[in-house]
Amino acid sequence: MRAFGAWVIRHRGVLAVALLLGAVLFGGLFRVADGAERHSYNSGATPPDTVRLTAGHKYEVSVPGGRKALQKRGVVTTSGQCSVTQDGGVEVPLAITVLSPDVRPTNALGNFVSPISGRVHLDCGSWGAVFVDDSDDSSWDFAGLWLVLAAIFLTGGVALGLSALYARTARDDDEIERRLRVGGAHYEVGPDDAGDVLR
Repeated sequence: MRAFGAWVIRHRGVLAVALLLGAVLFGGLFRVADGAERHSYNSGATPPDTVRLTAGHKYEVSVPGGRKALQKRGVVTTSGQCSVTQDGGVEVPLAITVLSPDVRPTNALGNFVSPISGRVHLDCGSWGAVFVDDSDDSSWDFAGLWLVLAAIFLTGGVALGLSALYARTARDDDEIERRLRVGGAHYEVGPDDAGDVLR
């Protein structure tokens, strides 16, 4: 472990560049995935026409911006009137449990227990088109994964880059002080004096 730490210290400049390039790559993947996925938290996403549910399972109803977005449009969020319909079937009302105002979710409005299984169309009246982010056929959140990795790589790259820059500055100061000792003279040189000495 100690040997690995020493290796990282010796190559921190190269590692910093590699991590920063990785952050750029993952940032690009995030942008692509964010535009392709269809969750309430994806930029510009529209809800799918149908979702797959299982009877007896609990699901969450969401809209971009959540409760605050609907309230800005004058829509009541203290209760929800939703229903599900299967192809050629009758409309089945849902018992929506609206989230408490004390809860501060990003996009979620409430949850329900599905009364039927299969692919259904969800209608929530005045709430407009809604997402069921945890439906059975919901895609995995790759955008979130790429975003987390981009943040980790960026943080590591910046930290190693600053460490490498500090180490190089310290070596330059030591070299300048060593040269000034030639001939028996000794001068204290700080970081702010490096430019004057080199001139």
